[in-house]
Amino acid sequence: MPTIDRRAVAAIMDRDDARADAAERTPLDVDVRTVGTEFRAFNLAAAAGRVQELSEARARVARAVSVALRHDAEPLLALRAYQMRAFVAAVRSWERDGQTNEDLRVLGGDFSDTLQRNRWCVAGTRELLMDDAILRTFFKMRWNDITGLREGPFALSLDEDRLRHAFLLAHPFMREEGTSDRPIDKALYEVRRGEAQLSTIQKLSTIDADYPADLARGVVYYRTARYGLAVQHFRRHLEAHSDGPQTLRAQNYLKAALDRTGEGSL
Repeated sequence: MPTIDRRAVAAIMDRDDARADAAERTPLDVDVRTVGTEFRAFNLAAAAGRVQELSEARARVARAVSVALRHDAEPLLALRAYQMRAFVAAVRSWERDGQTNEDLRVLGGDFSDTLQRNRWCVAGTRELLMDDAILRTFFKMRWNDITGLREGPFALSLDEDRLRHAFLLAHPFMREEGTSDRPIDKALYEVRRGEAQLSTIQKLSTIDADYPADLARGVVYYRTARYGLAVQHFRRHLEAHSDGPQTLRAQNYLKAALDRTGEGSL
């Protein structure tokens, strides 16, 4: 798992809450509110599965953003913070009563379906495996993607990105498979889970220079019984990090992988 500075994440949450509070006290400019309206319209189409409408809905968001950016970025950051807080409240409401309310549809699209499809709730319940900080990072990523505002003050911080990727390593995007008549093939499921984790590791390695990607890949390959590949990545990690906090772990994994392949020597 990546190393996350939780205090830095908490400080970002405090700043976003201050922005949301300011938006509640003082109405945002009409151009900024239009971005919010078009964002909600896009999500409503996504929630209803009206795929043919999404391209034009996204274009309307882009046009509204272009107008709003004639002002400073801060009002748009306040809009995002305001909508993010409302989204988290809507998700928690769904968690309590199971009803997909209007706020959840217009701020999260089909997010309630995504939660269940990817097993992001405790088995057999609606209890989320995501805390509020993680929910916020997912909302920000979606908001940034829909509005096209991904850079500068809108970009997630490194610790927010680490938090999001850590969740996806623990709980990869995985569609629910199997039925009572045809149970899940556990071996195949683990391979697919491993592939999803490898994809997340690759993405994380491109933004976090301190992340031990080869060690992480080795662990995934070891857990999915691809021991030859695991050996390669453990050796690569140790060549680059002959000493460090993960060295002993990598050495132990390497020895275990070698034993599995029959090589039996570091």
